[in-house]
Amino acid sequence: MTGARGLRRHAAGTAAALCAVLGAGSAMAQYVDPATPTYSGYAGEPKNLEGGDSVTEDLSQDDVDVGGVLEFPKVEAFFQPFFDWKKRLNERTGLQLQFSYQTLYQTTDDDGVPYSDAFAGRAQVQGAWTLFDRGGRNPGKLTFRIENRYTIDSEIPPSQFGYQFGSVTPSGTGFSDFGSALTELAWRQTLADGKFKFILGKISAISWYNVHALSSSMRGFQNTGLQSSLSKPAPGRGIGGGFGYEFSPKFVMVAGIHDANARTPDDPFDTIGEGEFYRSVEFRYYPTTPDRWRYDQVRLQFWQQDALSESGTPADQGVTISASRLFEDRYFVFGFGGMSEGKATLFEADAAAGFGIAFDTRHRAARDALGIGIAWGRPSNDRLQEQYTGEMFYRFQLVDRVALTPSIQYVKNPAANPNREDAVIFGLRTRITF
Repeated sequence: MTGARGLRRHAAGTAAALCAVLGAGSAMAQYVDPATPTYSGYAGEPKNLEGGDSVTEDLSQDDVDVGGVLEFPKVEAFFQPFFDWKKRLNERTGLQLQFSYQTLYQTTDDDGVPYSDAFAGRAQVQGAWTLFDRGGRNPGKLTFRIENRYTIDSEIPPSQFGYQFGSVTPSGTGFSDFGSALTELAWRQTLADGKFKFILGKISAISWYNVHALSSSMRGFQNTGLQSSLSKPAPGRGIGGGFGYEFSPKFVMVAGIHDANARTPDDPFDTIGEGEFYRSVEFRYYPTTPDRWRYDQVRLQFWQQDALSESGTPADQGVTISASRLFEDRYFVFGFGGMSEGKATLFEADAAAGFGIAFDTRHRAARDALGIGIAWGRPSNDRLQEQYTGEMFYRFQLVDRVALTPSIQYVKNPAANPNREDAVIFGLRTRITF
């Protein structure tokens, strides 16, 4: 299928989804305080320890009332009783729910690859049920996420699209094809008046460390190489635990241990018995005010991973660092990098830098976002060459609760293909939340 036909197909799928429901989150929203208009009254979590793809972050950010370029007052009024029901459910039981549907279409005009496009959908149901100290300073909550990921009339999903060029970093992070799975089920507890937090259950081992405000594959960069350092391990979602302690409003430590063999769609108990773990400790410094924790931060991570017997992966250890800053509530800059000692990670060393600019829209200030980033990586496999990856995206609010994100990626010297000089990938992401 050609790129033009594929884009028409994506547009048709998007139109069908818009007829079903309207929804999306903010581009560079600050911490959600009580004065911020929301759909269901979900307040943001102060200093959420996890990155942009976390359940708790999605619940607060996607609930922000964001107007779009187009208005459909009658449609919005039709769906308002649903959001009123969500608000009452939270007030009565402490259960917050969020539903979303997103698609990603990627294509290339390069005739030298087997597949010219990839198209996938991702449906999610997730929530947080506060069962202890609701409304207090030490809440305990059960978080969960159920996903269905699938290809749409294409041979491969976007998560594999870049591999055919020889790129070693996925071009379509978060859009694979594993069917339905419970991808999170965890208990999150706050203690000591918010200074101490811990989590235990089936969780991500990636979104906790060395991430930034544009790391989310649903709202930010699509290429994994621009989300966080790939010089650290990247196991799937599995059994793990972690804690964070706030020594002061500006200094926090986060530590965790994760199943190093975990695979996201599988039963987490299938691999935990191997007793092979990924361990991490990360120190975070917030140089400005507490409400800017998501953007103004410096992170230093130290990690260690056991040898993995089944795959023959040797033990390894390393360090990553990241820093970011938001200027004038509009201009965001970030950089990160890392190094590992062994051969357990994709890159032996890597570095990335980029920026985001938030633009005023018709109804809200600084809601649409432009992101540009470039990354370099030296593979831990000596037979592969150094790779450079660039990405540019523009995320805009089409209608109330619907966002579209066109993007372009450029890969220079694909690491696994010394015969190819470069590759260009075009993409269009749709995100609908309700």
